[in-house]
Amino acid sequence: MTKIAYISHDNAEAFEGGDYLDPVDQESDVLSQSSRVDLDQNTNALADISGARILMARKLADILVLPVEQVSANDRSLAGDILLQVLDKAEYDLRIDVARRICRVPEVPDIVLRAFLLDVPEVAKHVIVEASTISSSLLIECARMGETAHRMMIAGRYGLPTTVIDEVVRFNEPDVAKMLLRREECIFSQQSIELLVSRSTNDIKLQELLLRRPELEPAHGFMMFWWVATDNRKKILSRFALDRTLIQETLEGIYPLMRGVKVPDMLVKEVLALNDRRHRPRGVNGEAVDFEVVKRTLALSRQYPSEEIIEAIAMIAGITREQAARILRDPGGEPYAVMCKSLGVPRNDFFEFIHGSAEGVFDDGGESAISMERADDLLDTFDRMARDYARAVLRYWDWTGNPRIARISKLLGENAPTV
Repeated sequence: MTKIAYISHDNAEAFEGGDYLDPVDQESDVLSQSSRVDLDQNTNALADISGARILMARKLADILVLPVEQVSANDRSLAGDILLQVLDKAEYDLRIDVARRICRVPEVPDIVLRAFLLDVPEVAKHVIVEASTISSSLLIECARMGETAHRMMIAGRYGLPTTVIDEVVRFNEPDVAKMLLRREECIFSQQSIELLVSRSTNDIKLQELLLRRPELEPAHGFMMFWWVATDNRKKILSRFALDRTLIQETLEGIYPLMRGVKVPDMLVKEVLALNDRRHRPRGVNGEAVDFEVVKRTLALSRQYPSEEIIEAIAMIAGITREQAARILRDPGGEPYAVMCKSLGVPRNDFFEFIHGSAEGVFDDGGESAISMERADDLLDTFDRMARDYARAVLRYWDWTGNPRIARISKLLGENAPTV
């Protein structure tokens, strides 16, 4: 083994004129020169290798873009497999160059498209954005395994299948969802609509976009009613107006079958109650309640919705106690208008209830709950509804046994912010 000595600057100065050079140092100098030559040769060799790889990648890409009549499917597939290996550790610029070359050719093997789709967004965009044909399965895999940037680019593609939209929406990314909702040609599945409805509680823009979608149905709208602003509540009541006459006439013959039954079918009973023509307020023991008592109770509920009042309102309106509490504690007042309309409260009496609270007429001397302008607005909401429709809305809100409503309620719990 050759021993290389290290001569310090201080030791070298001990010799006159600095002419002395140790033989070991001579050997070291020769080795240094040889190393530099080897390094230069290696650099040139690496450059040659890199250049060869670039050339190989481009030539293989040329094969992939050949017309069908010039290359067989098997040869194209082989060229694709080789290209994958060449690009496996290729530099960023080369991957972009090849992606640009192949993106517009429909015959490119799926395995090659997949590699580019799952690459970093800067590379993937040339395929996601520019490729004319990408199978649904590849787009779904890209959405599932990619980043937010991948899904945003997928959301911008034209002609997205519903299955791809489902996968993109599954990720809780509001900006991506809004981009899809803005596109009128996109068709959302009920699964995606339910998921987006459950995520819209605190997102005003998402609410507005959802309310424009044709896929939104009454069950969705009546659930969203609770967390949207006044203008959107009016849109919901206007858009999802119901006329239950046909359903009521169809089920009319079933009502007599339920009378006198000791153990009624609870499912049938629930559905018949959902579609009842007129609700008659009942007391604790099922006795009819005088309408003057109903009006006094409703008026009192605007002043102070105590536990006793909530219980009384639930019996009078024929709804659950939880629903009665939600209606009376809603700050907007529209649910209260719906309930009063469903009970057949005259217009003047309803306005008196609202006008009294607007004027701050409370037995306990409390402050005004709403302004006069707001009271007029609620009266307008009251006037726009038919009584049967108001009853249908009230039943929808209390329809906990419906599978779709139960599913959305579960999603609301899953999407609720953690404390």
